[in-house]
Amino acid sequence: MKPNPIRWTLLAAALVLVLPATGRAQDAECVVAYVLDGDNFNCRNGRTVRLLGIDAPEGGRFGDASRRALATLLPVDARVRLEFDGERTDSEGRLRAYVFTNGRMVNQVMIRLGYAFFRPDPDHPRYAERLRAAEAEAK
Repeated sequence: MKPNPIRWTLLAAALVLVLPATGRAQDAECVVAYVLDGDNFNCRNGRTVRLLGIDAPEGGRFGDASRRALATLLPVDARVRLEFDGERTDSEGRLRAYVFTNGRMVNQVMIRLGYAFFRPDPDHPRYAERLRAAEAEAK
């Protein structure tokens, strides 16, 4: 029996669709419903997203400024890409992700603009150096 190139092409295409790829295969999309504070927001599907690798002030003048900055970066109905690194949820059920919109990583922008601090997490190292550099740039 002769190999059938069409059959092999179809098999390869099916495997690409079924098998998870490395890196960006764990991405998801979210439509922003509202911003909770400087490092958390809700999606239209009801899920809460916690920005990985950052810690923003909560409450008071600095907390309000941080929340407003995130709301400017993530306006209501904005479509964002969520990139996961390790465990997808925390103990509160929030999705933990790097958030991308308009070609920018929101986590990094919040640090660079001084509205959040870099928060190292050995379980989520993918962009640690990038976020650390953003913090050094902000100082």
